[in-house]
Amino acid sequence: MSDTPTPRTHWTDIPMVGIAAVGLSTIFFGCVPFFARSLTEAGIAPPAIAFCRYLFPAIAFLPFLKVRGEQGRASLWGYFSGLTVGLGWVGYVKSLTLMPVSAAGVLYMTYPLFTLVVGWLLFADRPSLRAAIGGGLILLAAALAAGGVKAGASAGQTIAPVAILFALAAPVAFGLSINVLARKLHVLPPVSRMGIFAIGAATGLVPLILTYPRAAVVPSTPDQWALALALGTFSALIPQLLYSVFVPKIGGAKAAALGSIELPTMFAVGWFAFGELIGPREFLAGALVLTAILITPSRRRLPSVTATLAAPAPRKRSWFRGWR
Repeated sequence: MSDTPTPRTHWTDIPMVGIAAVGLSTIFFGCVPFFARSLTEAGIAPPAIAFCRYLFPAIAFLPFLKVRGEQGRASLWGYFSGLTVGLGWVGYVKSLTLMPVSAAGVLYMTYPLFTLVVGWLLFADRPSLRAAIGGGLILLAAALAAGGVKAGASAGQTIAPVAILFALAAPVAFGLSINVLARKLHVLPPVSRMGIFAIGAATGLVPLILTYPRAAVVPSTPDQWALALALGTFSALIPQLLYSVFVPKIGGAKAAALGSIELPTMFAVGWFAFGELIGPREFLAGALVLTAILITPSRRRLPSVTATLAAPAPRKRSWFRGWR
């Protein structure tokens, strides 16, 4: 009989804990439209809303920045990548005032398609057949969502093209940034990647914020402050921390499947919080997006920027390693 003590399993290594944590963080991400639209309706400008979202992670991960040598050069890439996403997210916030949350959510979830396209055009990374099929399904879903009725409109009044452009700003920025992040930031620890990315997103919005009056930038009531704090805490800081800890523990395939919860969460927010009806068009578009996510091979599966940032550094210069 051996007297060697049995090693204790830390609670963070329990599979169900990791699955629950990543699933919860995905739900938090899906609740972003509630905070963003509520703040917009309260009179806060879209750049200020985007700034609130990225400010908390920027402060929390500031001590982990790397500014010297090869890591410093990678951090510069991360900064400009975050700046691009921050500006793109302003368009997404604006689109929430011009179309239903469900339509904006479907268009938001087209970032895997843009990631494939950018990777192919700029980095000669040709997508696999299954990835191309998934991209086609996402394109079809986007077309269905774009043909819906805009928020608060009467029957027959469809979403304006400018609203669609606003909604696509974020996924286009994500597509570019995911490629840059995955190829250029592999030398940085996950917390350093998240820190420099959030700093780029936050500081890049400052010039836009300065063009607005103070009343459109700084919350003026306790309710507005509560929404702003909740946006930064529950849609960015907490889920990013959960990802950084648990995605490497549960593996890419499980994390990718859990990521598909984000779109139904957006649908639920539009339904419960804003009274938006979800018809056959929205259900079909959502089903197409979820199908595309699930059929895409796990090595090519394209997660959110947050998941890429939180993934462990790859051993080789392979842009899809370590993704959920």
